[in-house]
Amino acid sequence: MTQASPLRPWAEHARALGLASSRKAQWAEISVMLEQAFGHQLFTALLYLEEHRLMKRLYTSDDSISPLGGFKTTGSGPWSRHVLEEGRLYVASDEDDVRSVFSEAPMLIERGLQSAFNIPVRHEGRVIGSLNMLARRHAYDQADHDLAAVIAGLCAPVFIEERIAAQSAVDGLDRSGLDSV
Repeated sequence: MTQASPLRPWAEHARALGLASSRKAQWAEISVMLEQAFGHQLFTALLYLEEHRLMKRLYTSDDSISPLGGFKTTGSGPWSRHVLEEGRLYVASDEDDVRSVFSEAPMLIERGLQSAFNIPVRHEGRVIGSLNMLARRHAYDQADHDLAAVIAGLCAPVFIEERIAAQSAVDGLDRSGLDSV
């Protein structure tokens, strides 16, 4: 009898992601994968268009908290530098951490979202997006950073396809009314 591989759950997610027949199905599988790996009360995915300094929310598990659509400009704040420019994981352990980086912190905290785990997704050495999870206080303090890197790599092709689609929308975009991250 052969022993089950500890990678089996992640191989199954990789297969399911590769077999997903639509973007909606891909994001649903990514959400399930992240839930199994780390847990979340809210999961959002953000596309990052570095050359335009823009972000677009691609997916949300709850659009009453974090609605889809539109672009936001990226600023030079601590979160943008840490995740988007430096490509480092970000962990917010509690309300103070959430307040220090998220403009919508009061609403998030009120809904019980007192911690965050943000995983940059890279392609060709550059950050092209971020997988963002929020949950109860200290939910991600012990998160497996190696597993996060594996999951980001599995998700990169989905971000690449979304990036191609978003490039045409950026041409001629009026940036004057955009919110900033």
